[in-house]
Amino acid sequence: MDSLLAQDISSNDYEIILVNDGSPENDLEIAESYAAEYGNIKVVSHPNKGLAGARNTGLSVATGEYLCFVDPDDYIQRNSFSRLLQQMDDEHLDMLRFNYHVVNEAYNEIAKTKDANVIDYSPCIMDGRQFLVDRLGYACYVWAFIYRRSIISENQIAFREGDYFDDTVWLPQVCNVAERVNCTELKRYYYLQRENSLVNTMSPEATKKKLDAQLVIIERLTEQRTHMDKKVQKWYQGMISKTALSILSTAAINCYEDCDRYINWLRDYKAFPLWAELSTKEQKLKYCILNISPKLFCQMIHLKNQKG
Repeated sequence: MDSLLAQDISSNDYEIILVNDGSPENDLEIAESYAAEYGNIKVVSHPNKGLAGARNTGLSVATGEYLCFVDPDDYIQRNSFSRLLQQMDDEHLDMLRFNYHVVNEAYNEIAKTKDANVIDYSPCIMDGRQFLVDRLGYACYVWAFIYRRSIISENQIAFREGDYFDDTVWLPQVCNVAERVNCTELKRYYYLQRENSLVNTMSPEATKKKLDAQLVIIERLTEQRTHMDKKVQKWYQGMISKTALSILSTAAINCYEDCDRYINWLRDYKAFPLWAELSTKEQKLKYCILNISPKLFCQMIHLKNQKG
């Protein structure tokens, strides 16, 4: 909250929407105390709907020309909005992607994943479909953009409530309707990575939850892809392939006995053959093995993991 308030634009020019999504303890009291002190803060409460539901609620009450999302553990660089909004205005953009830092729970910067490091932030204005194919990559973080709110409201693009990884389905839909998209290399967002988060925890329960969520993502992307033109369908195939690779790699390490079930499910959704243009040599080799024999791939990963 303090980072959102410490910006180089007048408080009359932007609003902060706090969604109380069934928050525990005294979170609502803290939010309401901020709203009482600062006139540009709105507090909206609803029963627990999860992150997707909270984002939808925020979208439903937003009134600004532009909008961005900030997840509860994250924060924005102070005095950074003015330059981003100026670029949105000057270039008549529908979307602007900015770079970000990854920090740990001590707020020390840590290295990004390999996939994140290959994202191209160099400036180049293009339409959203071309951006989806050539520049988005497979890291679908909705908080990494500023959006023109009208392209979301006019096209009635909502998050799928109840879905984990809801960014992955929502963001390509927005790209598909955007006419002008650009990037900036400026790092304006701080993403907090917790050691005990779902994506970093491999307990049996967390593993099953993650795999089930990824299966839903493939289902959603497969449905969505059928309504897209051929120009963007290769991005969808790449995202489906990357997700399928993650599912089978995780299953082979953590629940090897279930691999056949996941393989059959992926075949039912016609995920094979796997391929992705934006992939490393190592990933391409894995795709090749998976396309020949998914079962052999799982056996290789399982044996490698057992050997340590």
